[in-house]
Amino acid sequence: MSWIDSLFGPAGLMPHGVCFLMRSDLIALHVIADGLIAFAYFSIPVTLLHFARKKRDVPFKHILALFAAFILLCGMTHIFGIWTIWRPVYYFEGVVKVLTAIVSVLTAIVLIPLVPQALSMRSHAELEAINRKLEDEVQRRADAEQQLRRTVTKLTQSNAELERFAYIASHDLQAPLRTIGSFTGLLGKRYADTLDEGGREYLEFIQDGVTDMRALISDLLELSRVNSAEPRIETVDSGEIVERVAEQLHADLETSGAVLEYQDLPTVQADARALQQIFQNLISNALKFQPKDQAPEIHVRAERAGQAWRFSVQDNGIGMSPDNREKIFLVFKRLHTTDEFPGTGIGLSLVQKLVQKRGGEISVDSEPGRGSRFSFDIPDALPEEPEAAPSSAASATPVPA
Repeated sequence: MSWIDSLFGPAGLMPHGVCFLMRSDLIALHVIADGLIAFAYFSIPVTLLHFARKKRDVPFKHILALFAAFILLCGMTHIFGIWTIWRPVYYFEGVVKVLTAIVSVLTAIVLIPLVPQALSMRSHAELEAINRKLEDEVQRRADAEQQLRRTVTKLTQSNAELERFAYIASHDLQAPLRTIGSFTGLLGKRYADTLDEGGREYLEFIQDGVTDMRALISDLLELSRVNSAEPRIETVDSGEIVERVAEQLHADLETSGAVLEYQDLPTVQADARALQQIFQNLISNALKFQPKDQAPEIHVRAERAGQAWRFSVQDNGIGMSPDNREKIFLVFKRLHTTDEFPGTGIGLSLVQKLVQKRGGEISVDSEPGRGSRFSFDIPDALPEEPEAAPSSAASATPVPA
């Protein structure tokens, strides 16, 4: 009890008021000064608490809590400065000062490492400058998006016009071509006896040209229909598709002595007509691009690749340089002359468009003299239509100043 008495009691000591000789003016001076200082100290933690509650994302909340405790204890020392004028509780006052010292030291220790972070924080002027830059960037992106939309619209209209032109031109060219072919044939039949060898050779050139032009027009029509026609997706047995292609190419397969091997091909979700066009072009190319006096060997395979079936058509043909793996899919791009290998240069471009229309990709792995392997994907589901990109004005958020 003696220790508690000394903590809260006078412990034989005199109050501070004795030092002031209990002069009322001196006591009032100290009481008013310490009271105002204590009031100011006590108001600071209340203000910090209100600030922390309103600003929940404020950083360094633990520092605010330590600082508030430190200020509160500082205010308590001034309260004891008033109390000890009449009550000599100096031990209790000393305990409060020790607590104040501990909290102040902890605050200083925790505060020191945070100084670099505090220095790196943006000032109000810097934040305003950043906001102005963001606003300029938002406006620039909005202008760029608007220009891009206009460009896309123009390109879409241009592509549609080009497709219509290709379709109409190809369609209208067939009528005069049929006339040329018919009359050339009649000319050859009726006047074959009166024409010399040179004339008959010229007629053959015309008929060959008509045949090539018909193939070109047919391929152009197919190419123009790819983007305009919506795919008719249904359950398709890819094995039956390849078998149908083999029947159509029966004469070529038999003449060349080719071996077309396929088995265990899956059922897929695809446009049957488009899938048949893909296989027909790839298998026809495998038959066509062969060294002389070599029997073609063609293997059709399929395997799972994520959410898609990956088909491959591999041959033992002449192959190609790796530099040409992308070029062969360009329209009218040919690696050989028509005298070497006939064709229009549209087939692989048509195949690529058909594969991409279904949401897949096509590639080729080939080396000169070692054949080629074309691989393409048939995804399980149609590709989703791309959503409109959000405006950059909505995606960029200015920094609060």
